[in-house]
Amino acid sequence: MVLSTVVAALLGVFAARSIVAESDAHRNELTDRWLGPQCGRCSTALTATLATCRRQQHPQRRSNIVVLVGSTALSGALALALPSLWLLPGYLIFLWAMILLTITDLDTKLIPNRILGPATIAGVVLLLAGHYLNEERGDLLVAAMGGVTYFAVMLLLALIVRGGLGFGDVKLSFLIGVFTGYLGVGHVVVAGLGSFLLGGLVALFLLATRRQSRKDAIAFGPFMTIAAIVTVFFGESIVAWYLR
Repeated sequence: MVLSTVVAALLGVFAARSIVAESDAHRNELTDRWLGPQCGRCSTALTATLATCRRQQHPQRRSNIVVLVGSTALSGALALALPSLWLLPGYLIFLWAMILLTITDLDTKLIPNRILGPATIAGVVLLLAGHYLNEERGDLLVAAMGGVTYFAVMLLLALIVRGGLGFGDVKLSFLIGVFTGYLGVGHVVVAGLGSFLLGGLVALFLLATRRQSRKDAIAFGPFMTIAAIVTVFFGESIVAWYLR
């Protein structure tokens, strides 16, 4: 278990570099770049901390360090949180996708298909592989129903509010529904309700502090992704607390 945690954490380090590289490419409207994050000013590789470039020591985005620490810590912790190590590859892809999509949505208010599509395919394939290799299997039917149900609810809300939710959020809900649904029906509910709870609290704070007005758009994707990550780690405890 210790070895798997260390390996997952090291993979999280490399994933953080990929996340920074691809988020920069998306923000600057460049082609996909999954390897080798570069400085936007001198195009040289970034240091191990992702805080500066190697040649001129140009400072990079402060969020890079958050991504590095978060990806490393969460990846290592994921090995301890899952019921089987066979599920770890699929859920690592899911975790890294949630981190990357959080950044892209905050940057551009978009959930890009070029990220969501590959993440969904790779994640689901690895989840299926882990399912059939794992002796104590989860329920694929619940996972599928979780994805379809979350997608349907978000699609209905998007049609009702007309512009309040983007279709990228709707498509993202399918991926979240599948991975939280595989862990249990209650996990999907926690992920869905958690996203709206987080979104509501943040919106109230921004309005109360006058940092934004009611007419300003707020990216909803980050609330979905953060709620999904919390659900993977603490969903079982949250469901047990609610049913107590």
